[in-house]
Formats: sequence, C-alpha cells, structure tokens
Amino acid sequence: MLKARPAAPSPFFEQPRLAQDASRHLPFQKVWITPDPAVLAEGKSKKKLYIAPVTLHFLRPVDKKLANLEITNGGVHRQEADVARRLQQEFILAFQRSPSPLYQLASKPAPDTLILQLALIELNPTSPKGNAVMTMMKLAVSPVAGLASFFTKGTMAIEGKVIEPHSGRAFFQFADKEADRLTFLSTRDFQPYGHAVYTMREWAVQFEQVTRTAPGQIMKDSSFMTLMPY
Repeated sequence: MLKARPAAPSPFFEQPRLAQDASRHLPFQKVWITPDPAVLAEGKSKKKLYIAPVTLHFLRPVDKKLANLEITNGGVHRQEADVARRLQQEFILAFQRSPSPLYQLASKPAPDTLILQLALIELNPTSPKGNAVMTMMKLAVSPVAGLASFFTKGTMAIEGKVIEPHSGRAFFQFADKEADRLTFLSTRDFQPYGHAVYTMREWAVQFEQVTRTAPGQIMKDSSFMTLMPY
C-alpha cells in the first residue's frame, strides 16, 4: 500500500516478457537490455542523445475513484498534455544540470544520435479533497490515520526506451510506477499534480545517473515517504 506496484506493460514496451525485475539494484521496476551484441555495441558507441516528445498514445483512463469523482465534478482538471511536456523538459534538464553527463544532448535525431522515447501510460491525479480529510484525521486523531491516504494518492507510470538509430531498434528499456509520497503534511497533497512534478524530476535525475553508472553497481530507489513539506 505504501509503494506503487508495477503497472502492466503497454504495447509501447517491446518484448515485455523478457523484462527483468530491477527494483533491487536500479531505481526502475523493470528493465530490458537487448541480447543482440551488434545493436548493443552500436548503442554504446553513441555519445549524443535526443529526448523525443513524450507520447500519450498509450495513456490509460484514470482508475482512482476519488480522482475520477473530482474530475467529474470539476474540482480537478486533467493535464495530461502539460505533464507530458514537463516530463520531457525534466529529462532534458537532468542532463543539462549533470556534473558529468555521458551524453551530449541533441536538438533532433541524427545517425550518430540515440533517441530516448518516453510514454506516459498512467496518470491518476492526487485527490485534494480526500487529502484535506486525511490531514484533519492526522491532526485530530493520529498520524497513523495517514495510512488511509492510499485511496487519495495519485499515481504515475512511464515507460522508456533508447533507440539505436542505424537499426531503429531499442537496446535499453525501462518502466516504473510511483505513487504520491507519504507525508505528515505537504502542500503537494492539495495540488492534483504536485507529486507528479516531484516524481518526474526524480525519474529524470535517476535515468541520467543510470546512463553513467557502472554495470552491477546498485542504485537505490526513492523512498515511499518524505518529510519535505513542499
């Protein structure tokens, strides 16, 4: 209930049955690396990366009851397109801000440039009204009451793949799903996509770090809770 379970793969993710559970050594739940040595060698030889616009073609309907109710009543507005643009921008910023990025960012695809394709496959907004009730319960009853926020939490899931330009084939894929972090009191709890912004930034930084991490090195995933109020 505290950590999001992996989302079912979408058609965007190629060969999902061959994906491996990476949650113990990488900050993503599922990863896949091509077994083709030629594609892998071509991919590793490239030092430029183009981060493509995020696709919404595989986005699933909102399936959280409270979020759906607030959307229907007009209390929460859907912002999938804005979130997709923000996700692409966060990945770009992660490489621009990195002290030693493995890849130089490119403004367009090219024969010497890898392509990072991202798909937003799930986006359930946080329930501000539900979290308002949870906050009152935590203050008036017990902080333990916050565990009931499982029903008010937003969730977000993405899939990504790095394409080798010569073959047009993926040589690395990843998938991850995150839920709103558990907090005692946070302004993000009252912003439908506040936690999503935090999650996108973290995914971007994690991906950039993975690209320059030695094989076999363990990278910890994000915690299910935070003390940061904003």
